[in-house]
Amino acid sequence: MKRLVTVLTFLLAAYLIQAASWSQPPKVPEAVQKANEVLTALADIDLLLVLAPLKLSKEQIGKIKPLLEQAQSDLMRMEERNAQALLQLKDEVMTARNDALKGKTPSDELRKKLREADTAALQLRMKTVDQVVRALWAKLDGILSDTQKQTIYDQAKEQMRAARRPDVDKVSKRELGEFFTQEVLLAPRTLPLLEELQKVSE
Repeated sequence: MKRLVTVLTFLLAAYLIQAASWSQPPKVPEAVQKANEVLTALADIDLLLVLAPLKLSKEQIGKIKPLLEQAQSDLMRMEERNAQALLQLKDEVMTARNDALKGKTPSDELRKKLREADTAALQLRMKTVDQVVRALWAKLDGILSDTQKQTIYDQAKEQMRAARRPDVDKVSKRELGEFFTQEVLLAPRTLPLLEELQKVSE
């Protein structure tokens, strides 16, 4: 799948992130705001170029939408758990920040706690994403036709080859389906696009 969003996306994102970090951020130029809308539209086109060949029916989209909503809800609960774990260290981190203003470095104990929290968060995220993706694809397998699934396998292989994955031809159909599920179906813009596609198909 060819990407329409180029380095301009990263330049704009970098600008917005930098502006958000300033204590008194300058007003975002109107042109930058409008450019962000264009970049979102370009990202939508990338997704639609992958979704359109599936030729999902109105009924199929109606069955898929709640599955995606549930999957996103499960992922958000995981992020909430990670956030709660980080908040437990808030007081220590804020104290360390105030000490850093005075030239003091964080204690080894705090550094250890942060490394452990980061490792735990990463492990939880990987485990949860794997479980959610596998469960979602298992349900989609019963909704999609053989032709649609073959299209997904082909799309997944194309993306893997673009990422220079060496064992593409040895990847199982289940793994191809799960790859497509994670990279395409669980993309933030996929659900609203499916809602638009459902209206178009009416």
